[in-house]
Amino acid sequence: MSQLFDDMADSYDSWYETPSGRVVDRIEKEAIYSYLEPRAGMKVLDIGCGTGLYALDLAARGLDVTGVDISRPMLERARTKAKHAGLDIQFQESDASQLPFNDQFFDAVLSVTALEFASDLPTVLREAFRVLKTGGRLVVGLIGRDSDWWRLYDEKSRREPDNIFNRARFYTLEELLVAMPGRNVQGKAVLFVPPDFDYTREDLALAIEAEAVKYGRTDGGFICAVAVK
Repeated sequence: MSQLFDDMADSYDSWYETPSGRVVDRIEKEAIYSYLEPRAGMKVLDIGCGTGLYALDLAARGLDVTGVDISRPMLERARTKAKHAGLDIQFQESDASQLPFNDQFFDAVLSVTALEFASDLPTVLREAFRVLKTGGRLVVGLIGRDSDWWRLYDEKSRREPDNIFNRARFYTLEELLVAMPGRNVQGKAVLFVPPDFDYTREDLALAIEAEAVKYGRTDGGFICAVAVK
């Protein structure tokens, strides 16, 4: 599995420099942070951190961040970015199902667009909960099934047998909520703007997004949930 991500390390960040990547990243981060409620000094674990998109942003906000991933090249890229940014972040190679940390070690745990590739989502979520302190928050973000974005990835997978998303399992918001351990479980769907939208029209994209959220739609391209330990 790690080889799939190893091959993406050098090019992964480039999409986030495009108009669509910037808008999508903004929408997803707002959803994640509304549940994470990051604050300076918080000790956070980022599971499936990849090249450090969330880890670096959180560290820049003053959080004490640790990132884990199964891909060594992804982690090397994350370390290089952190060094250039002058950020002190601990990055470790680790499988999400066997985290190398003691019980109740982190104030918060998050994972964004990574656990689609977990072989057993409930097991991984329980492991994330194990290292979370009592009262801490587990925040998970996934690609939403039955969305325009999921259909895009599904079509690509059908055309390209070696596509990484052939190894993924996608979930609806309801399925994610059921899988989350802990109490006070909440969830939301965002990213209703379709992949083929002209993302240079950022104001219109955000207006479309706000309208969909207002009406409580759950078929967004990105779903996220929070649970308290």
